[in-house]
Amino acid sequence: MSSEKLNKEDLLKKIETLLAKYDGEMEISPYVLEYLDENELEKILKNLHIKQDNVIEENHKWLEQFKKYD
Repeated sequence: MSSEKLNKEDLLKKIETLLAKYDGEMEISPYVLEYLDENELEKILKNLHIKQDNVIEENHKWLEQFKKYD
């Protein structure tokens, strides 16, 4: 993840993009911006990245069982 500081709108767009990978196109209510600050949105984004990495690793482990060894 980039070290540049993003504004609330940009953070929300990044969160939407990550969520859309699993649920198709989605849009989070702009009212969220009123209640969450940048730090909270950054934490959400970071946690989504961690969960995404975990899913990829779990899928990799699951697929390994089907690998053909010579």
